[in-house]
Amino acid sequence: MTSGTGRPGLASFSLDEDDDIPVPTPQQRAAARAGGEKLGFKSEPVEAPNKRPTAPAREAVYTANFHIRTTPEDRERYDDFAYRHRMKKGEAMRLLLDLAEEAEAARAKKK
Repeated sequence: MTSGTGRPGLASFSLDEDDDIPVPTPQQRAAARAGGEKLGFKSEPVEAPNKRPTAPAREAVYTANFHIRTTPEDRERYDDFAYRHRMKKGEAMRLLLDLAEEAEAARAKKK
């Protein structure tokens, strides 16, 4: 325990200034490597771990942002519709537009 400990009775695990371990020089590393190889240890270059190939980025389908002023109730209905049918909101918008165009064409035929 060092003298600068904040609470008595607790050990300090910080390094003291006189406990610095010197970094080995390149000559010391080479001597240690040569000594290890004499004992039968082989020094091999460190290989990078095998990384899984990255998946190609998916191309975005719905790239346009569209801001609509609507009531909270209609927004909730739209979100519920998309969730109920387990579809993306862009798919739901396309389906609703397709249905609206079909209804419009049916109304035009009746006239």
